[in-house]
Amino acid sequence: MDTVKFALGEIVYLKVKTEEAGMVTGLLFRQTGVIYMVTWPDRNEQYHQEMELTTEKTYSLSYYEIL
Repeated sequence: MDTVKFALGEIVYLKVKTEEAGMVTGLLFRQTGVIYMVTWPDRNEQYHQEMELTTEKTYSLSYYEIL
């Protein structure tokens, strides 16, 4: 069985878009690994793999903010 990195109810962020926090609301166990169901502030539920998510909110400058 795969190891679950994010627990139900845990707050997560997308690694590429850290402005909004989402909550893990479901787990799907597949042969390829765990799929996390995340509900975002707009009440949209999306499926994500572990490599897409983080519990740390990071701040980074976009390309356009650097110019």
